[in-house]
Amino acid sequence: MTKDRSDSAALSRKVSSFALACTLPLLLSTVHAQPHPDPLDTLTRINHNYNTLKDNCQEPDTGAARGLYYCSGVTLRMVNDGPFNPWDYSPYAIKIGATSYSWIRKDLSTRILIHPAGFILRTPTDAAALKLPVKEQGFTCIYAFDGGTGPERKWYGCGFFDSREPPRAAQGTMNNRNAALAYGTCAEAGVTTAEQWTQKYTGLMKGPIQYGQCSWNAEKPGDWQAMIRVHESRPNTTNKDPFAFSAQVNEFMLKNATATNDGSENMKYIDAFIYNVNSTQNFATRGDQAPPKPENGLNSARNFQKKLKAQGYSVPILRLDFTQPAERRFSYVAADQAIDEMVVAGAPAPKYIADAVWIERYDPGTRKNEWSLKVTPTAQGKAAQATDQEAVYKELLALRGTDSQWRDNEKAAGSMRQQLSCLVQNYPVKTEWNLEPFRPVVSPQDAAKAGCNPVPVQAPQYIASADWIKRYDPGTRQDEWSLSIVPTATGRALPNDQAGALYDQLFALKGADSNWRDNEKSAGSMRQQLSCVLVNYRNKTPWNLEPFRPALSDSETRAAGCNPVPR
Repeated sequence: MTKDRSDSAALSRKVSSFALACTLPLLLSTVHAQPHPDPLDTLTRINHNYNTLKDNCQEPDTGAARGLYYCSGVTLRMVNDGPFNPWDYSPYAIKIGATSYSWIRKDLSTRILIHPAGFILRTPTDAAALKLPVKEQGFTCIYAFDGGTGPERKWYGCGFFDSREPPRAAQGTMNNRNAALAYGTCAEAGVTTAEQWTQKYTGLMKGPIQYGQCSWNAEKPGDWQAMIRVHESRPNTTNKDPFAFSAQVNEFMLKNATATNDGSENMKYIDAFIYNVNSTQNFATRGDQAPPKPENGLNSARNFQKKLKAQGYSVPILRLDFTQPAERRFSYVAADQAIDEMVVAGAPAPKYIADAVWIERYDPGTRKNEWSLKVTPTAQGKAAQATDQEAVYKELLALRGTDSQWRDNEKAAGSMRQQLSCLVQNYPVKTEWNLEPFRPVVSPQDAAKAGCNPVPVQAPQYIASADWIKRYDPGTRQDEWSLSIVPTATGRALPNDQAGALYDQLFALKGADSNWRDNEKSAGSMRQQLSCVLVNYRNKTPWNLEPFRPALSDSETRAAGCNPVPR
């Protein structure tokens, strides 16, 4: 689409003003290719789809059976924000020839997403009813859990994890518009029921479920029903299979429309942008070039919305909150919208708060980046600071209280309320308030002494640094990932029986990294190596832990210098 507009612009400079006047309406009609949806109608549809447990989706004109995604549930792709479009294909997706989505519905216990923001694809059934473009093709397979998809899985991420072209003998006959693309290895593995799946993929001696599991055919309703039962059959996680339990997402593969990163074909199918109000966490995924960092989902969703508008499409931003009842899983807030078209006409305007924006910035008290809510009151809000402070706080809470930055970080209940009160009483002329959820609740006197910004008592730090390095290991005779750790003096002096606290801090710092997650094949190996080093080599610098090493007995690990070699 960018190329077309550039060519048209170049041509227009060469024609007369009369021709330009004739051409301009054509260009505008291309940019505004789709009518603006009503945000509240979109919200109602998406909540309805999430709560509709339909198991018999069909093409409206042919009656051919389709997968459950076709008429129920919510198909979404969570994606980072950056110098690219959210609908573009990532370099890793280009290698696979397909892109990972997830599918959520009321009967799935999913509550953990891999990124804080993303977009929803309109169901084909809804698109047909709305007389909008219908995505009929490209849906290939779905995994009950994250499938660790990469180039090893042929047929657009749906094959076995063995780099071979998968067999097709057991696929059967389908007659819908997507039949030629849909595929699942479960049929080829002789797995047709949830019970067979759970017997075959235990995650024990046969390797992690993430890589061992088969894929379900995207167009077989029975496969979808089995996928749901499998997903719900694992309510808890294990160290070996951290992504194979019901709170985690499944993985739904869609074939890319092109061999390049141009995913513009999907723009017309985007129903809404969303952000997870309960999390700013980015999980490490295959193909990442750097460790993931926390991300403000609302800011990302706003950027996505503006990027799509620049291409001629306007859709709303919705909040996704897994703590709300299923009927209100998605919600709409006018203040979240970054473009005027998606602000519902007649919606009540804020009375006391003109603006409230989250900013991540370095705090000298905690010596790390913290979330700060920059609040600008209206003139009425400024006047009401002393006379109706409770009403000001309630409006602020309604506007931003469900944001993850507030909910996840206000460890001391009432902290934000106290800061607001302190600012009003001690700095009445301020026209901008900065409130930080991480701050503790203290006495009004101590709050005033701290300039309304009291600093929490710091927990002891045991890890000074922890960096991944790749180096040759003489035991395995190949390059392996090693975590090079420099402990603080406090960490080095920890008693042996407090090794668990040291491990917890290290895991919080590096446990989500793919170097650890993808390579610790023996559950508990990193914990055991760390405990061994603390007990036997605490004065060594640095401590080197390798995820590939096996978990043996304490005596065997110590005999191997805390670095046992796989047998």
